[in-house]
Amino acid sequence: MSGVEVISSNLRLNPKCPHGPTLLFSRVVKGENRNFFACSACRDRKDCSFFLWADEKMNKSKEDYWNQEIQKYTKGINHQRSFKILNTIKNLPSSERVYCHTCSKLLLPKSINLHTEHNFEKGITDDKFLNPSKFLNPLESNKKEAQFLFTENTTSTLVNILHKNNLRNVLCIGAPRISEFISNNFEDMSVLLLDIDKRYLDFVGPLQFGWYNLFNHNFFLPESKQIFDDFLQTDKGKDLVIFMDPPFGGRVEPIVHTLNTINERYKMLTKSMKDIPVIWIFPYFMEPHITNSLPNFKMLDYKVDYDNHSLFQHGNKGRKYGSPVRIFTNIDPSCIELPKDEGYKYCKVCKRWISSENNHCNKCNSCTSKDGRTYKHCDSCDRCVKPSWKHCEKCNRCAQPDHKCGDIEFSQECFHCKEKGHKKRDCPKVNHEELQAKCKKGINSIGKKKKKMKTK
Repeated sequence: MSGVEVISSNLRLNPKCPHGPTLLFSRVVKGENRNFFACSACRDRKDCSFFLWADEKMNKSKEDYWNQEIQKYTKGINHQRSFKILNTIKNLPSSERVYCHTCSKLLLPKSINLHTEHNFEKGITDDKFLNPSKFLNPLESNKKEAQFLFTENTTSTLVNILHKNNLRNVLCIGAPRISEFISNNFEDMSVLLLDIDKRYLDFVGPLQFGWYNLFNHNFFLPESKQIFDDFLQTDKGKDLVIFMDPPFGGRVEPIVHTLNTINERYKMLTKSMKDIPVIWIFPYFMEPHITNSLPNFKMLDYKVDYDNHSLFQHGNKGRKYGSPVRIFTNIDPSCIELPKDEGYKYCKVCKRWISSENNHCNKCNSCTSKDGRTYKHCDSCDRCVKPSWKHCEKCNRCAQPDHKCGDIEFSQECFHCKEKGHKKRDCPKVNHEELQAKCKKGINSIGKKKKKMKTK
């Protein structure tokens, strides 16, 4: 939704659709801002048609219709019952285990004859039960729950990052492969998967899975809320981490709002003063949006590869410069070691691991490459830019050679002053010398913890 703003506060007061509380959006209509409510999870009206102008009251017939749709969406779903069916089917010989892809459910032998015209699969092995993401058909609605799944190498690398940093209690939001890998390989780690894909209700028990909408922090089944609260308090809240792999088309604002909501809940339950460490998987070009809302987050160089998307992987079939997907985190980058055998190297000046094509720029005093190419320094702009960009004297900035001259404004609001049109780093109300000194001095609590462990 280009030119549309999101207002994420007071979600509980917003009208509801089957996917939970709607979001309040704002867009310009005939020269004036108009606010409206729409589904938080679906960007296509074909997936969820809820729409209501904020200044209009919902009539009784519409209200009744949506209440029925909400009830219909969760009707007949009982996670505890699904878990019992799972254990019953696990005790059957592999040849008698059946999954219906049409109905998205495991089938008991007595009900198989009702699905003979459907797309069903026989012979569900133990390995498939342990790794359902490897045999379930990926959801492909690009404007809802578009599902891209990590390669085995990426999965292993990401989990090892968590393990090496002693982050043993992993709240996985939309990352089933990470959840499966931890459950199957690490006895000293625990994991709770939260995902909008309800098919996992058939394969993962209530203590390890919650049917959940990230964009409004909505649990579809009420019992999942208590399990979520209990997980936040595992080991009195120690060694907890949030690992997120949200849909790339999702708006940053509601995700940030959910992160803040979870963080506040964690602090309230555990009496901790520290923020939860977060690993957020997202494309590199979304960096300005993330760091403007979460200025303590840094983007790492690791290229995250996916099995089922040609642009999000390396190799002959992949993008020329490798996957554009990166790690964003509030963990000290010096604590996150990237694999040497994939060409990553350590920059002693920046004190972080960087990609093979990334070179330290002495003028910028930073390793500046972001998109998989080696950036070049522009003295006029006093910063490094993409190698294909040229300096435009008219715009007084570097840009693509075929760009249209004119100022490119930042449309989001400043994290510091809340005014639109600039980022915190350009804010006239910030003491930039003081901020820079704090950034150089500040070390994340994870980093401090690791250094203390080394001195013992």
